[in-house]
Amino acid sequence: MAETSGAKFLSQAEFARARGVSRKTVTGWKQKGLLVLDGEGRIEVEATEWNLDQRPTTYRGGVTHRPVRAKDGNNASHAEAAPKPAPKPAPEPQPRPAPLDGDGGQEDVFDPDDPNLPTAIAVRRKENWLGLHRKQIVERDGSKLVDRPAAEAAFFEEGRALRDAWLAWPARVAIEMADELKIEPRQLTPVLTAYVKKHLTELGEPPAGEFG
Repeated sequence: MAETSGAKFLSQAEFARARGVSRKTVTGWKQKGLLVLDGEGRIEVEATEWNLDQRPTTYRGGVTHRPVRAKDGNNASHAEAAPKPAPKPAPEPQPRPAPLDGDGGQEDVFDPDDPNLPTAIAVRRKENWLGLHRKQIVERDGSKLVDRPAAEAAFFEEGRALRDAWLAWPARVAIEMADELKIEPRQLTPVLTAYVKKHLTELGEPPAGEFG
């Protein structure tokens, strides 16, 4: 930058050359009131440089040409801007106290069956239930679980087939057994049927409608 301290007054063009800036920049300084002019419109160099040097070191992405100066009478001495103090650390948030009831000062007991749960807890319970439901669907589709109505129906059909087979057994084997025992088949069939029914009763038939 050219030295401007030798001249007390300069035109705007001369001042722009001395500062190493464009005329447009000097015009901008004038519009901002940074230029000190005499009665003839010339720039008072010392006073104007003082105004320019009071700007921050950096501003809007730009940099001032000279460091900030402290004014002492008519003499200008250079002084570095004082560093900004470090920001104070933000206070640590204090934990909220746990909600207390009105009796013994204990935390409120969570009741999952309460229909008047707070919104946050109700939403969390809903999401947990949906997650468990989806897990059951996945495990069922992966053969880890079975459909209960289908399993009960299959069990009932299997039990009924076994019962019918037992009830048909006396008539099927009575003739062969009677021939070995040398008795009338008509006498043996009712006896076998009665004992088979007694056996089935002891095994226990499912109550009506349990699997239906």
